Amino acid sequence: MIRPDDVFYIGRLGSTHGLKGELTFRFTDDIFTADDCKYVVCDIDGLLVPFFLEDWRIRSSETAIVKFEGYDDVNTVQILQNADVYYPKAAVRSERGGLTSWKVLTGFAVSDVEAGSLGIVTEVDDSSANTLLVVDTPSGKELVLPVHPDLVADLDINARTLMLRLPDGLLDL
Repeated sequence: MIRPDDVFYIGRLGSTHGLKGELTFRFTDDIFTADDCKYVVCDIDGLLVPFFLEDWRIRSSETAIVKFEGYDDVNTVQILQNADVYYPKAAVRSERGGLTSWKVLTGFAVSDVEAGSLGIVTEVDDSSANTLLVVDTPSGKELVLPVHPDLVADLDINARTLMLRLPDGLLDL
């Protein structure tokens, strides 16, 4: 069974495209284009279900056309229309063993080398050149922290923890 903590949101399926079971897909993260991506996970009536990609092609910077194995006509693919699409966090590793997307950090416990535990990542904002983590602290405050490979002291995907080495004074802002 796939749990919500095992995946992260990458977009939403739209309407059918043509007659051969293709769907439009509006994505927020193009990680599904990775060569080793075999499947994505869709929310079907509250259940997270894997769907194996047969083919896909990029249409614009935010949309693609996708086709899933076993869904070969308009009638069979209708159940997938407007479904939220997720990507498995366990598959998010580059050849160097690092992340291919910061979005996988949603739900991770964040600590700083000096300050200790900071809270839980609730959102990753990668809409600009500077990726930011939105962190809910135990006191109820919200922290917005920059994230960059140079700031990562340790990352454990299995334990879902991120240790940062933040610049002096950043947490005082």
